[in-house]
Formats: sequence, C-alpha cells, structure tokens
Amino acid sequence: MTKITRRFALLLAGVLILVALVGCKKKEEQKSGIILDYATKGVVATEDPEALQKAFDEAQKNAREGMMSLNYKNDAYSEDGKTFSCYIGNSPSNADDLFVSIYADAACTDELFLGQLLRPGSAYESVELERALDLGDHTVYVPHTLIRMVDGEQSIVGQIVVTMVFHVYPF
Repeated sequence: MTKITRRFALLLAGVLILVALVGCKKKEEQKSGIILDYATKGVVATEDPEALQKAFDEAQKNAREGMMSLNYKNDAYSEDGKTFSCYIGNSPSNADDLFVSIYADAACTDELFLGQLLRPGSAYESVELERALDLGDHTVYVPHTLIRMVDGEQSIVGQIVVTMVFHVYPF
C-alpha cells in the first residue's frame, strides 16, 4: 500500500470508530428514560409510560398557572349612565381571587370603576361608576386580574383586559 492509501485507510477507520461511539452514546441516552425537546419542537419521546405521564402532568400543571376562566356578560345597561345592571364574575373554576376595574379608554387611564376582590364563584350584578356616561353605547375596558396571597403578600397570577359595551338609554 502506498502512503496515501494507508493514511486514507487510517482516517476512514478513525471516522468509523467515532461514528460508532456517538451512535452507542445516543442509544444509551434513549434507554435512560425521557427525551424532551418540547420547547423547540413540541416532541416528547420515551419508552417509559410512567415518565411520559409525569411529563404530561407537569406540562398540564404549568399550563394552568396564570390561566383564568372568564365569567361575564358583554353588555351592561343603565338608564342614568351611572348605575349599570351587568354580570362580571370570578368563575368557580378559578382558584384565586379576582380584581376587576373598568376604564373608558384602551390605555386604562380613565377610571370609571374600581372594584374589590371577588372570591371564586362571586360576582358583580351591578356596578356604580364614579361618573355618569352620556346617552348611547360605550365600549369600556375591563381588566380581570387574578390575585394570590403568597406569604401574606398579594401577587398577580394572571391578567387579561376584555371589552364590554355599556348601554345608556332611558327605557
């Protein structure tokens, strides 16, 4: 054999040994339990059903954190523009208290109503605004904020702003 052929044969043998070692390592990793690549590809692969169930349970728990169930009617009605018949509630399926406020603008700077904490399952069936709205239909912005007590401190768990239509008409 020539020098070039021997070098090529040695190089080829080295590459084959390296590929074999890497392949064995990947098989060991797969046998060791769960392979998670959920963050980038949404993939969970395992040969162990208990490990899969554990990963699923953890994903469900993480998904529930910060989520809330909304419980409100989109329309509210008033004859005087100040006291509105409505329904804004904290769903019984929420584990935390709900804080609700109402604003006249999307930036939530023109406050119309500042509520109290609502326990799960409780609701406002009417609200009295800080100032009267004119006759007509008004889109208002209603932040729903879930509050949890942690070590004696209030902590925001989740928040979403919804719109409602406040109707002012003499009936």
